[in-house]
Amino acid sequence: MKRIIRKLTFLLLTAALVSIPLVSCEKEADRPASPQPEEETDLAAPPTEEIAESEETAAAESPWTEPKHPLRFDENGEFRILVFSDIHGPGAKISTLAKTNIALLVEREEPDLVLLDGDNTWGLKDENTLKSCVGDIVEAFEERHIPWAHVYGNHDAESNNVKKETQQKIYESFAYCVSEAGDPSLPGVGNYVLPVYASDGSRVLFNVWMLDSGQYITSAERAALAPVASIFPGYTGAEYDFIRPAQIEWYRETSRAMEEYNGGKVPGLMAFHIPLQESYAAWVNREALEHTGEKREAVCSSAINSGMYSALFERGDIKAVVNGHDHVNDYMVNYGGIKLCYCSTVSETGYCDMDMLGARVFVIREDDPADVRTYMSYVDESRMEDPDEFLDAEPLPGGVVLDFEAYEPEIEKCGWDNNYNDGAHVSQITVGLEDGRGVNGSRALAVGRLNFGDSTESNNAEVKIPIETPGTLGELAYLRVWMDLTGVKKPIDFRKACFGLIVNDMELMPYRTDELDSPSPFWALPEGETAWKRMSHGSDGCFGAQQDSSVKGFKGWLAFPVENMLKRSTLDPLTESSCVTGVYFYYCFSSREMAGESAYLDEIALVKDYKVFD
Repeated sequence: MKRIIRKLTFLLLTAALVSIPLVSCEKEADRPASPQPEEETDLAAPPTEEIAESEETAAAESPWTEPKHPLRFDENGEFRILVFSDIHGPGAKISTLAKTNIALLVEREEPDLVLLDGDNTWGLKDENTLKSCVGDIVEAFEERHIPWAHVYGNHDAESNNVKKETQQKIYESFAYCVSEAGDPSLPGVGNYVLPVYASDGSRVLFNVWMLDSGQYITSAERAALAPVASIFPGYTGAEYDFIRPAQIEWYRETSRAMEEYNGGKVPGLMAFHIPLQESYAAWVNREALEHTGEKREAVCSSAINSGMYSALFERGDIKAVVNGHDHVNDYMVNYGGIKLCYCSTVSETGYCDMDMLGARVFVIREDDPADVRTYMSYVDESRMEDPDEFLDAEPLPGGVVLDFEAYEPEIEKCGWDNNYNDGAHVSQITVGLEDGRGVNGSRALAVGRLNFGDSTESNNAEVKIPIETPGTLGELAYLRVWMDLTGVKKPIDFRKACFGLIVNDMELMPYRTDELDSPSPFWALPEGETAWKRMSHGSDGCFGAQQDSSVKGFKGWLAFPVENMLKRSTLDPLTESSCVTGVYFYYCFSSREMAGESAYLDEIALVKDYKVFD
């Protein structure tokens, strides 16, 4: 019913959209303090007699092109934008899961506008395939008569078989697409702005800016920069493109023209695919700033900073920026009054973390459009809920939390970080309980693999083991575990392996990515010995043959400092109030001959001192 009312209101008021000059609702408090942005003009509404110009004159002088479906705040004074990114449609159809996820999130969020933030497709070879793929992506929007727009990512025209100019015509052929090709003299295709009108159609209150952030820097630029080195820890390449100076100048000029036409700046959202370098600076400084979400991979922006953020900061009208590109980042940091936002992928076609599949939502209110509110809407709706159930947990007493002689947990198995968790991969991961392989011949947990894949990634495996009675960490400082790697036919070693904790049902681990890649200690006590041996994780926080800490054929105790078990790729440490709900173990065997073998785990404990046994 809400959608029907919106549609009727929309049709009744369409004719009134262009004839009246426009007023911004920007507030003084929303402007950056230093350096000073450009001086703003008086935002008061002009007298009625000054706005009686004809529709033809207003249309001719307005600094934007009216989309075929004008956008406006709804009858409740809200305008909702739903952003999808990195769908990576590989052929004429997108995956069943991606299509299901898109429809689910559209139904849940009821957007007034949907944005596709790039890498919508992946170098499709002909126009018919492209049109079919785009049609599959936008089916849920078209069926519900929801206007939608798009920008291009680095992969959309990568094969160059269907140029962006041709793609643009295909996109615009859909009934509810409001995308525009933009000025052909500008770099890229699809640099445009979409005005959002007040609910009564009288004035523009908000703008949605769309920019083409390109694909890759040119061969000449790459040669001039050679060797192209990363400027971000954990990132090995910086060959991605950047928003070009001509595009920045177009934004400046159009923004100024809108300000002059409207009698004041109009707040807005800007969408493009490849992140700015400032997205990394914002993350590094997040603790002092408003922030949400996680960073699970490096910021993959260009090696060249063309000053886009500086222009936005100077003008002071853009209140939020959204990009995709890095599929398993979903954070937002309010940096200098601009919310720099990631949108994680909604599809498993490209690399992904299944728990992060979703879309970003922006909610703008008619009474204060400069106050842009945003959140991630995850396919797994439980991720959006506060973990109140853990607030009253009792402290763990310390000692064994997983004794497989007396406890048979329901164990989840998947690829590391939820990647490679398709049925074929998971079917090769083996988990079970076996007598005689634990402490003093007790029952132990056996984990292994049936096959050895062609790539290191295809051998990654992870088991998640819930503890029987969750509790807060308190002063418990070490995770200690019995491990038997003697094997049956061949002794076991790992290419990489690590233990970690599950806290509030969210994973933590000693796998240090991005900023803090560095060795960290752990200790080993072989069976029958009395002296613990200090060992070291490799540069990425794992142990094993590739990390200069082989444990081939080991049997005995291992102990790992809890202080190095950081919240996955956010580098947030555990606290005494962290509620431990489980333990997980990531492992990857070091050679093909170990396929079919198992590592055995027993008496997993959380203790104050790893040397003390009760």
